[in-house]
Amino acid sequence: MTLRSRLEHYKGKRDYIKTKLKRERIELERADENVTLYNASRLIVIEASRITQEVFKTKVESLVSTAIQSVFDRPFVFKLEMERKRNRLECRPVVMEGENAYSPKDEMGGGIIDIISFAFRVVLWSLEKPRTRNVFVLDEPFKFTGDLADRAGTMVKELSRGLGLQIIMITHDDRLKGIADKTFDVTHNGKKSIITSPDSMVITRRRRKNK
Repeated sequence: MTLRSRLEHYKGKRDYIKTKLKRERIELERADENVTLYNASRLIVIEASRITQEVFKTKVESLVSTAIQSVFDRPFVFKLEMERKRNRLECRPVVMEGENAYSPKDEMGGGIIDIISFAFRVVLWSLEKPRTRNVFVLDEPFKFTGDLADRAGTMVKELSRGLGLQIIMITHDDRLKGIADKTFDVTHNGKKSIITSPDSMVITRRRRKNK
């Protein structure tokens, strides 16, 4: 191979390397741009998640605190403690009274859990998009509230009026019946159910299906 041909050969390799280097530099710049966009998008998602979490947390804490304070007449404050474990966000409910923090499940009675559970249902319904129907069916609610059952009923009625909820409640507690706008008494004579409306005294009978 002559000196000129060798020179042309190496010039060709040089031009190829230059072209490849230029192409790879462009790809590297694009990759840098994608990383920048990814990091910006990630920050936006994190911030949106934080705002959503904060809105949810504030709404839950406010409504649940109002509910338990109205029933127990004590300075209870409901809190959701958020903590990230194993790359997952975990939520622990606590009830504060002054500087003292209590676990509702482990350190407080079933009555306050009844109130918290109901208030939680209302909050979750209010955050639904689109919302389901504004009808809540409660089967023997607040049975652990004892002497505070009438206050629990008043709390339910206030939430019902304030949020436009229709509450259908099944109960044996006369104190809860007393807060209802309309009541029906259901008895059974061994063969059929008898439904009585105290307002109109109309009696409706329904045959019980034999299994």
